[in-house]
Amino acid sequence: MKNYLLKFKILIIFLLIFLSSCNQETITYGEIEDPDGTIGSITLPLSEKKVFQDFPSLGSSPRLYFGSVKESKNLFSLIEMTLFSGNIPPIGLLDMLADSVQVDSALVFFQTADTLNSSSNLSLYSIISSESDIFSSDSTNFYNLNQFIDYESNSLFLSSLSLNDIEPDSTGFDTLKFMFKDNDLSNLMTNFFDTETYPARTFMLKADEILDELFTVQSYDSGNSPKMKVWYKIIENEEVVSDTFATFFSTKDISIFNPPNIEDNEKNLITLNSASGLKSILKYDLSNIDELSRNKLIIDANLLLDVENSNLTDNDNFYVIVSALQDSVLNWNFTSFFNNESQEDYIINSNFLLSSKIEDNKLVIPIRLFLQAYKNGLFENSELILFSSTSNSPFDKVSLNYNSTEVTYVEP
Repeated sequence: MKNYLLKFKILIIFLLIFLSSCNQETITYGEIEDPDGTIGSITLPLSEKKVFQDFPSLGSSPRLYFGSVKESKNLFSLIEMTLFSGNIPPIGLLDMLADSVQVDSALVFFQTADTLNSSSNLSLYSIISSESDIFSSDSTNFYNLNQFIDYESNSLFLSSLSLNDIEPDSTGFDTLKFMFKDNDLSNLMTNFFDTETYPARTFMLKADEILDELFTVQSYDSGNSPKMKVWYKIIENEEVVSDTFATFFSTKDISIFNPPNIEDNEKNLITLNSASGLKSILKYDLSNIDELSRNKLIIDANLLLDVENSNLTDNDNFYVIVSALQDSVLNWNFTSFFNNESQEDYIINSNFLLSSKIEDNKLVIPIRLFLQAYKNGLFENSELILFSSTSNSPFDKVSLNYNSTEVTYVEP
């Protein structure tokens, strides 16, 4: 019992000391206005800001996109298949045309997790180009399609299927099947298997123009990539010596799309949209930070932005990535990678990289670490770059007004 009372008294004494120390350290709001107090606040001005256009991106999600959504039109997708099957021993596409091989049927299939009730069709074409590789890292958007072959003019229709009432099966994916037999099979073999004449071995998958919503299929770098299965027999001396199938896999694919137009007023705001490649840069006048004495610590700093306009719906979340730039901006007139202006590489500094979410039409970005690092000499530049997170839909677009940047500091 005595031990219990002793422990209880010690606990009471500890709590009294703790509460007393808390009361002594409490800072009132009135002290912020007191020039002789321990806390001060400043508002940072901007010296420059601009919107610029990087290469459009559909994000990191392993999907191919179809249909029109939020002003962005997904024109078609290109899917390159392997030259040889994944079977052992491997058999090539061209081998299927040998006299000793009898192809019975072929199936080109894609998988989707989307549910869509649409009367639109998805059509499969073969790219009949004399080029063996029609892919490029720059062929991901409509801006530079004129630098490559005219895909649609160099394609041949193979088959079509309806998107009506597609629902994923129990595994979470539904399979879109293009089956080839008889005349359709002969067309596929002539215009796709013959890689000597048409070495591209690339399919084009295209939706009807009436598809006014978003539909996706799994890309080659997902676990459910596009594939082609071919059933065939090998015949020797008029006898079937092998009755089997071969599977060909996609090795590359890409969505060709037309991003939304960039409005003139959006260039004067802080506009972000990955499908258009729109990013924004803010440059601060940090002379107020330079004037703070070394022993002052920044305890709070927030960049405040207000949503001017967006294409977000009530259920959409929009995250903004903010980072310091590795090097200072040299050309503030540079606005796009798709014109003749002198280009700049805007490399982010990974020592300051964070994500903030728009809530109630406002964006609050905590930049205390950036300013404190600048004050301590770890950052030499005063520019921040803002862009859309890959967690957003690539077709989401937001334009923001700069409100202010409020900084609170303390002298220990």
